[in-house]
Amino acid sequence: MFYTVMNSSWGDFVKLHANVRCDNENASLLEDNSAATSIPVLYPINILTEGQENSTAYISFTSKGPKIHHVKHIYQVRIQPSVHDHNVPTLEALIGVPQPHSEGLITQKWSVQMEPPVICHKENLERSPSVTEQPCLPGALFHCPVVFKQEILIQVTGTVELVGEIKASSMFSLCSSLSVSFNSSKHFHLYGSNSSLAQVIMKVDIVYEKEMLYLYVLSSIAGLLLLLLIFLVLYKVGFFKRGLKEKMEATVDASNGSPGEDSGKPASEEEAVDPGCLDPLHKEDAQDGGGTI
Repeated sequence: MFYTVMNSSWGDFVKLHANVRCDNENASLLEDNSAATSIPVLYPINILTEGQENSTAYISFTSKGPKIHHVKHIYQVRIQPSVHDHNVPTLEALIGVPQPHSEGLITQKWSVQMEPPVICHKENLERSPSVTEQPCLPGALFHCPVVFKQEILIQVTGTVELVGEIKASSMFSLCSSLSVSFNSSKHFHLYGSNSSLAQVIMKVDIVYEKEMLYLYVLSSIAGLLLLLLIFLVLYKVGFFKRGLKEKMEATVDASNGSPGEDSGKPASEEEAVDPGCLDPLHKEDAQDGGGTI
């Protein structure tokens, strides 16, 4: 076990020599009990890469909607070098962009923007048809040099355009990725190289819409024909004639128990005469009959 001095300068390797001896060892058994080893001197760098929440996560295409969508995948890179070594190695950002759509229904154009602006080199990747079916495999790589800053924003912008005819609904993913690497034998990733990797996944929804105009037209025509048929049936049975209409109304009133127009008049004249008014006349007739001889 040994300790290092914080403010000391180091080479590329630390050489350790060890020798074991014993004072009472038999001279005939004395052998070379020394050993030497070299330990490389490495300085840690902490690189943390994250995809931002304001990246485009979903787009959709319909036959009547917009044909072009502009999308953004935003990454944040934070770099913390070692306190023991201020010589930061040359950093490179490797940005992967989606591969072309297998069905040729959409086209894509991608670019990379960094601050400060840098010139990126694009490398197209050739893949076999069986591999292209796997989601989120990059179709091209952008090699961009990174100017050291403690915090860097990298923006991957894309233009996705619908160029084919939608014949069925489908959904797939378009993915971009970012990794920050360095080519240095004196540095290593403090928390592993996976901490410098990030990915943004965007869902693309292709929506097939059926043509409903002809259904609306046929439904309207069928409704008009049905209405005309009902009108003809009512006309044939004489519903619109005045006499039949009055008879039907009278029948409805009778079934509901409503009295007619003449229900308030007496049925005959005899029923209209009050029987009490005839009593004096009967008495006079009786008296006259009794006094006549």
